[in-house]
Amino acid sequence: MRGSYLITDNRLMYRKLLIIITSVATLVVSVFFYLQFGKKSTTFYGDSLGYYLYLPATFIYNNHKDITTYPNEGELPESVRWYTGQLKTDAVKTPKGYVLNQYTYGIAFFELPFFLIAHGIEKAKDLPANGFSNTYNIWLKTGTIFYAILSLLITYLILIRYFSKTISFISIVLIFVGSNMFWFTLRQAGMSHIILFFLFALLILSTIKIHERRKIADYIIAGLTAGMITIIRPTDIICLLIPLLYNVYNKASLKIKWQMLQADKVKILFAAIVFIIPIVPQLFYWKEMTGSYFFYSYGGQSFNWRHPRILEGLVCFKNGWLAYSPLMILSVLGFACFKYYKQWAFCLMALFPLYVYVIYSWFCFNYINGLGSRPMINIYALLAIPLGAFLTYVAKRGVLVKAAAACLCIFFIAVNVSYSVQKSLNILNSEESNMAFNMQTMFRYKLNYADYVVADVTERQPDTGSVTHISTLSTENFDDSVSEHFVKDTLFGSKYLYHFTDNEHYEHAIKIPYDKATFKDAKWLKCHGLFMIPNPRVYYQHLMVLDISRNNNFMIWRGCRVDNKIGLADNYCEHVNKIDIDHYEQGRWGHVYFFVSIPQDIQDGDVITLDLWNIGKQELYMDNLTLEIYK
Repeated sequence: MRGSYLITDNRLMYRKLLIIITSVATLVVSVFFYLQFGKKSTTFYGDSLGYYLYLPATFIYNNHKDITTYPNEGELPESVRWYTGQLKTDAVKTPKGYVLNQYTYGIAFFELPFFLIAHGIEKAKDLPANGFSNTYNIWLKTGTIFYAILSLLITYLILIRYFSKTISFISIVLIFVGSNMFWFTLRQAGMSHIILFFLFALLILSTIKIHERRKIADYIIAGLTAGMITIIRPTDIICLLIPLLYNVYNKASLKIKWQMLQADKVKILFAAIVFIIPIVPQLFYWKEMTGSYFFYSYGGQSFNWRHPRILEGLVCFKNGWLAYSPLMILSVLGFACFKYYKQWAFCLMALFPLYVYVIYSWFCFNYINGLGSRPMINIYALLAIPLGAFLTYVAKRGVLVKAAAACLCIFFIAVNVSYSVQKSLNILNSEESNMAFNMQTMFRYKLNYADYVVADVTERQPDTGSVTHISTLSTENFDDSVSEHFVKDTLFGSKYLYHFTDNEHYEHAIKIPYDKATFKDAKWLKCHGLFMIPNPRVYYQHLMVLDISRNNNFMIWRGCRVDNKIGLADNYCEHVNKIDIDHYEQGRWGHVYFFVSIPQDIQDGDVITLDLWNIGKQELYMDNLTLEIYK
C-alpha cells in the first residue's frame, strides 16, 4: 500500500512540475515576444481600425455620418489618415450618400471599457484625447490580452469536465502558444477573433450548464452570447448548433434532448428574445445610414458557395490554417477519439465541416492581413475538446509514444513562434507565401537573394557555382530606337533602354521554340536583366515572367518580382542589415535573375516566353533582358 501511495505522490509531483515548467516557459516566450515585437505594434489599421471607429465616432467626434473627416487630421497616425483616405474613394456609399462603416459595432462594444480607461487617462493628463494616441493603442492591446486570458480560462473550465486538470491545462497552453492565437493576441491585437473565441467559449460553457441545472439565467447568457457572436460575424450564427446538438449522440440522447426542449419552451423563448437584443442597435444604425434596417455593407465582397476553397484554406501556405498552426493537426486527429467526449461528438461532426465550408466560401479564402487562417480562432474553444481527447489518448500509451508526442508538440510550438517572429520582421508574407519558401527559411531570420526568388517562383534555386552555362538563347538590349519606349541611356550614350510608363505588357517578349538539339542536356532556364525603378511600390510590383506553353496552354508560369530584388544580387544594397520582403532600392540600377527547371515532358515546338508584366502600370527602366540555358 505504501508503495502505491509513493507512486501516486510521484505522479502528482511530476504533473505539478510539468505545469510549472509549461507555465514559466509560456510566460517567458510570450513576454519576450511582446516586448520585442508586440509593444510597438498598432491596432489602428485595417479591420481592427474599422471595428474601433465606432468608439471615437460616438464619444469624441459625433461623425458617424462622416467618418472620413476629423478636425486636426494632421495630428492623427498615418495609418488612420490612410484608412480614411481610402474610405473616401473606395468605401460603400449608402443611398443617403453617407460613407458606411462596413463593420458591425460588436467588437467596439467589447473594447468600450478599455477605450474609456484610455480616454480618462488622456483627459486626466490634459492630453489631446483624440481617440488615436498611443494611450488608446496600449489599452486596446490590453483588452485583447484580457479577452485572450478569459477565453483560455473558460476553455479550461470546459475541458476539466471531460479530462484531467493536467490535460486541460496543457491543452489551453498548446492552443495559445502553438496556434495563430499567439500572433493575434500579442502582435496583431484589435481583430475580432480573440473576442469571438471568448464568446464561443462562453456559449459552450453556458450550454453545458443549461444541461446540468436548467436555470433560466444560463439560457439568457447563452442567448445573449449567441446574439453577440452573430452581430460581430453574421455567418457565425451557426453557433446556434452548439446548444442544439450538444449531448446528442444516440437515439436515447436525442429523445431526452427533445423532451428537454419541450419542457423548457419558456426559457428558450427568453433566450431567443435576448439573442435579438444585441442585433437591434446595428439595425437602427443601418436604418439611419441607409434608409433600410437590413443592408449588405461589404459591397462587392461576397461568398462563392458553389466553389469553396476548402483545401487551400486548410493547408495551403498562402495563409492556410494548418500550414501556420500545425499544432491544430492534433485537434483534428482528436476527432477520432470521440469516445472521450461523446456529448460533443455529433455537434463537432456537424458544426466543424459546416463552419469550414462557410469560411472558405468567402471570396478571399486566405483571409489576408494576419498569420494563418484567422477565422478558425473563433472556434478554438470547441476544437480544444478533441485536442484534449487526443492528449488523453496519448497519456494512456507507453513512454515512447508520450515522448514522441511531446517532441512533436514542442516542434509545432517552435514553428508557430518562429513564423510569428518572421512575420514581425517582415521576412515572411504568409498570405503570399509557398511551401518551398517556408521550408527553405524555417527558423531563419535573415533572407538571401535565393530566398527572395523562391518566395515568388515557388521553386528552389540552384547554387550558381554548381551549374554550367550552355548557351544564350536570346538577349534584348534595346539598341534599336524605333519604339517610342526606347530612350537614350545617358550613362553609355549610344545605347538605348526600354522605358515602361503606363503600359501593362512589354511589347518585345522573347519567344523561343523548344528544340532538343539546341537545348541538349540543359536542366535550367536562367532569366535575367538590368532594372531601375524610379518610385518602387510594395503592391503591384513589376514581374519578370517566364512561361512555357503548348498549343497556347500554359505548362509552366513563373513570375519573379523585380522591385524588391534590385541591389541584392549586386551586393550594394543600402539596407543590408535590415532586409525584409518589401525591400526596395529607389532610382538605382540592379541585376535581377531567377532559374526555372526545364520540365521533363517538354517537347519540340513548345514555346518558351520571357516577358515583363507591369501589373501596376508603374514607371520602370530595363536593359539586357536575357534568356539562357544551364546544366
